[in-house]
Amino acid sequence: MDIFENLCRTCGNECLDLLKIYEVSAKALDKMVPVAEMLSTCLPANFPALEPSDAYPKLICRICLKKLTLVYEFNHQLKAAHTEFNVALKFEERRQRSLASKSQDLKTTELLRCQEVPKVPRVSPEAGTLTATEEVQPHFKCTICDESFLTEKAWRFHCNFCHKDL
Repeated sequence: MDIFENLCRTCGNECLDLLKIYEVSAKALDKMVPVAEMLSTCLPANFPALEPSDAYPKLICRICLKKLTLVYEFNHQLKAAHTEFNVALKFEERRQRSLASKSQDLKTTELLRCQEVPKVPRVSPEAGTLTATEEVQPHFKCTICDESFLTEKAWRFHCNFCHKDL
């Protein structure tokens, strides 16, 4: 004779209207789910696994079945929300990395942009006056190290050689 003959496995109460855990299914998440599967899913990690051959009661009362169904659905809802949050967080992470990369590219482009030094009239040393006809060649200036170059080609060479890690 079974010592747990009329006891509910989940509440431990003696009940008259009990259902067999391994034979009954209940409607959860718009489908029929075996009670044993719902119970296994909702068991705490430190509990022994649900086995038909274990010594525990094999019955569940209708009140506990209703509660189990709610917990099962809540557990499913929680896992689905967690999965959605993880997807959103990964998307946001990628978006932030992309923005940071674009920002870094813009900063690098900004840093490696040549700055044309305006033409300044040269002072004639003999006369001490400005001569508008003698103008200094346009210079290109590195915005990183402020070094000046006569040609854009020289500036590009400088950037590729001296600032190649940017």
